[in-house]
Amino acid sequence: MGYYSYFLLYVFVGFMLCAALFAWAVVNGQFSDQKRARYLPLTGSSPAPPDPSTAKWPRSMVWSVLVILIGLAVQIAAVLIMSIPS
Repeated sequence: MGYYSYFLLYVFVGFMLCAALFAWAVVNGQFSDQKRARYLPLTGSSPAPPDPSTAKWPRSMVWSVLVILIGLAVQIAAVLIMSIPS
């Protein structure tokens, strides 16, 4: 029963994270211009990439990466703690 409850928690957290990301995408208009996106592969040209020297991660991306890394660390710690023989 111990591992089953952790699995259900893992599935629930994953589902909630996906739902939150989808809601964020809808609110920010990621799906608003589908007609333009449909024809982008057919234009034959690609937009010029920005200069790498000016690239900067937005604050939201930094927080997202930190949250993912913390989540992975918690999962690894849980597995290591559960594997210690009692």
